[in-house]
Amino acid sequence: MIKKVYLLVIGIFISMSLSSCFDIVEEINMKSDGSGAIVGILNMSKSRTKVSSLMKLDKIDGFKIPNQAEIRKQVTTLVQLLKNTKGISNVKYKLDFTNYIASISCDFQDVNALNAYTATLAKHFKSNLNTYSSYSYNSSNKTFERSYKHNPEAKKEFDKLKPENQKSFDQAFYTSIYRFQQTVLKQSNASGKVSTNKQAVMIKVPIPTLINGKANLANTIVIK
Repeated sequence: MIKKVYLLVIGIFISMSLSSCFDIVEEINMKSDGSGAIVGILNMSKSRTKVSSLMKLDKIDGFKIPNQAEIRKQVTTLVQLLKNTKGISNVKYKLDFTNYIASISCDFQDVNALNAYTATLAKHFKSNLNTYSSYSYNSSNKTFERSYKHNPEAKKEFDKLKPENQKSFDQAFYTSIYRFQQTVLKQSNASGKVSTNKQAVMIKVPIPTLINGKANLANTIVIK
């Protein structure tokens, strides 16, 4: 289930993250017609020395450590699946094994395709991520919405980790950024911040608060 938390954006370098500081960033760029682009980034550069050492191990807390070849194979498979997903195009990825930064991006035709993107990730990694997070966009009233509910199984799995591995999550953050072509009139998330130019909304929360159900990613954003 810890893997399901990471799959909010990209499912690689998963096992190594159990003992490393990391950041997950999800950025969605929405156009006025409801199409757009999404990029997911897993940044472990703050712990690259430790991750490099972990790559030499076989398992951590029962989680298998994939080698570079296995990671590349998994990502290549995922990219092909996304390319075959209806409404998804321009799929790209980057793997930086020096700084341990991974990203995957694509364009989506509409919000249904954006949800299909999430569903493809969930199916590939055998998670139910898409049942806990989804998106909608109403072009008539210019409202973008993200629904989100906490998965209690996340905390159960997190509690199985050794205390030292749990503590490593203290410096782990999840950031979501939503960019628009129009001005943001209002947004509903208490942790959300509107950019200076009024065309983006950012939410940044510690990952432990997500795991423990103390943070909510749900948001309703109304644009001009």
